[in-house]
Amino acid sequence: MNERAYAGLQVLDMSQGIAGPYCAALLAQHGADVIKVEPPAGDWIRLMGGGEQGMSALAVVNNLGKRSICIDAARPEGRELIVNMAQRADVLVENFRPGVMAKLGLDYAALSAINPRLIYLSISGFGDSGPYAHKPATDSVLQAMTGMAMINKDAAGQPRRFGLMVPDTATAIYSAQCVGAALYARDARPESGGRGRHVRISLAECCAAFQAGPILDEFLFAGQYKPPITVPAGVFATRDGHVVLATLRDAMWQGLCRALSREDWLAEPRYATAALRQRAGDEINRAVAAIVASRETREWATLFEQHDVLFAPVQDYAALRADPQMRHMGYFGEADQPPYGALSLPHAPGSVRSGSLPAAPRTGEHTREILGELGLKKREIAALETSGVVAHLDAV
Repeated sequence: MNERAYAGLQVLDMSQGIAGPYCAALLAQHGADVIKVEPPAGDWIRLMGGGEQGMSALAVVNNLGKRSICIDAARPEGRELIVNMAQRADVLVENFRPGVMAKLGLDYAALSAINPRLIYLSISGFGDSGPYAHKPATDSVLQAMTGMAMINKDAAGQPRRFGLMVPDTATAIYSAQCVGAALYARDARPESGGRGRHVRISLAECCAAFQAGPILDEFLFAGQYKPPITVPAGVFATRDGHVVLATLRDAMWQGLCRALSREDWLAEPRYATAALRQRAGDEINRAVAAIVASRETREWATLFEQHDVLFAPVQDYAALRADPQMRHMGYFGEADQPPYGALSLPHAPGSVRSGSLPAAPRTGEHTREILGELGLKKREIAALETSGVVAHLDAV
């Protein structure tokens, strides 16, 4: 028996970019057979951030384990092929602007009529109606609009974009969860009659949900003093790097005082409780910073571990891949990824893993294979390629 939860699940991924493709890639890493439908020119993410042969870093990580077919959905023959694939699919993922799929005759109403069991996931920027429905939504736009850049402001109050594609990645994870819930409702609840459903999700709502805690904080403490969660807390420079420190309980504070050789702080009345330390947060953080800067990271690591202090060295990605805990748990696998060869990449959390990861497809790599599965003969496939309705890797 295949241990992967989604083994046998058929997914048609018509999305481009990150949010939809990464959602589908998560389903693939849990065993789903995911067919990526790309336009003849390929998914636009293949051109973002450099890379060889259309295999940018984002194109690789967001499409692991899929097969790729290139179809011109603007042509009637192309749409017919997509309809044929949708008849066999359990899940369809799309992230076009509202109305685009309806114009193509590939919206939920049309496809659910021929495949009532279909789970149809639509990802939009701001929702399928309202004043922003047709507004283009990018990572930077969403980080600015949803307060994410403001929560990441610097010491001078200047808003800053997070260096990660947070809106897209969070949306992909929420989307995968919603697909799982919809599949459960279809297959495990008799009252559903085995019917699928149209799941609508937007980057804007996912960004809001992802920041629920800070949003509530701002409401509860509007116009009031907002104490820090813990003191000390933050990133502190050592002689040769940086560490992160935090104290969640009094015992942790006591351990930190001993590690810093500041046992006198244990008798300081102004530091006697967490609430009092929060009031003196700036003072404590400055004092801790001055002490931590006097030694190298490895020295502090020994002391902090000895006194059970909550800390971590600040690592780059190379150090993360080499980290003994990450290696022990097998959190990274290796993909044999054309045109690069072996690439070290993280597994999808919770997925069944063997140490290896399936490669991401090149543009149109599986066009002929997938058309053959639809029952088309070689001459029919050749005719579609000649007319430009489909494209194969050799012609892309």
